[in-house]
Amino acid sequence: MRILGILFKQNKILNLLAILVSILFFTLIFVFVVNVNQTNIEIKTTKNFEGKNIYQVSDSLIGEKEKTFFKNTKGYDLLNEFNHELSRSHEFTYYTATWQPIGVAGFKGNHSFDPNYQISGQSTPTYELNNKTYSFVLAIQANKAVFDINNLQIDMGRQFTQDEYKYKENSSPIPVLLGGQYRDLYQIGSKINIFLYNKELKGKVIGFLESHQKIMTANQPELILDNYMILPAITFSENPSNYLMHNPKDELFVKASLLAGTDSILLTKQSPVKIRKKTDQIAAKTGFRDFQLIGASSLAINALVSMTKTNMSLIVIAITLLFFITLITFLYTLHLKMKKNIDSYLVLLISGANMLHIKKYVRDEFLLLSLIGTIIPIIPLLILTGWSFSTLLIYLFFSIGCILVISQLIKYYINKEFTNIDIVQHLKR
Repeated sequence: MRILGILFKQNKILNLLAILVSILFFTLIFVFVVNVNQTNIEIKTTKNFEGKNIYQVSDSLIGEKEKTFFKNTKGYDLLNEFNHELSRSHEFTYYTATWQPIGVAGFKGNHSFDPNYQISGQSTPTYELNNKTYSFVLAIQANKAVFDINNLQIDMGRQFTQDEYKYKENSSPIPVLLGGQYRDLYQIGSKINIFLYNKELKGKVIGFLESHQKIMTANQPELILDNYMILPAITFSENPSNYLMHNPKDELFVKASLLAGTDSILLTKQSPVKIRKKTDQIAAKTGFRDFQLIGASSLAINALVSMTKTNMSLIVIAITLLFFITLITFLYTLHLKMKKNIDSYLVLLISGANMLHIKKYVRDEFLLLSLIGTIIPIIPLLILTGWSFSTLLIYLFFSIGCILVISQLIKYYINKEFTNIDIVQHLKR
């Protein structure tokens, strides 16, 4: 170890350069790991959309037509049964991702969570209700298909259970999942007062999504959920008319929840004719015909699939080029150090060391520099990635692999360099 210290002190500038190159290289490996991990998730997600036709179901209940339809509470039951039939069909995937901001009492976040600020740059004023101060907050109502197809990753906590999508009067609090930017604002188990569709609800945080999770909605091929609260897309297991008999003041809540379920997306590989036939059958069975089936454009989704695959290829090419650039820099630094350290090697030989020892000292010195470069980026990068230890393990796996490869190449290069150095000639000087 003392000899390594002596060799290290001989060329401080070159050693500093080697350390900086090493830190840069392993930082890029960390970035590569994070990007590959995220890109793999996105590739799995885009494969769920690839080759599928996308249809938007849109109700045609507008103005007086809507008032007439819901005047009889049986209209609620028709719409509810229509939604259930859509969800039960095997001809397509029933996909509900409803963009619907909500009121949150005593909200702890800043304007970045405000939907109006996202659009106009101005915050929405707070409002008072039952001695509580509510803020307008970004939110999405999602069914299970949204989680499955978009391959959403949970950082802490859990997803919604199947039973939690069913609205129950006087039941336990509605489960709430939070985007990655909420980690410092709430904890798992935190209670939240929510105002949704003119109804006050009790919510409970059950988990947090990993950062940069994305979903497709009817209006956007990619919606990043970092600043969103995610609620389950509410369904009614019993006839809503029975519920409204006892809770007439919740008419808007029930109506809006049902319409949100109707205005969903259908994903399928079936032809437009077959899907039209199937939805017509559902309409005939349930008695609800006030809707349109719109063939949404798949161009944005197909472009996203192509871009994701291209992004993965570019990442691999970039890291490969950086690997070779760093390796060349390492070897060139090694070449300069060996030329400058010849006198030190001669002293070691005179002191009783042999060439095998010297080669080992040189190799160990460069492995030490690599180790320093591996360790230094870990803490700041872990902080940036939210202390993702799974990412750390993958990073260490890649780093150890690179160090082993570099070690073998350096070993070969050292042998070659010492072959070109005439030690005997130097000793005669």
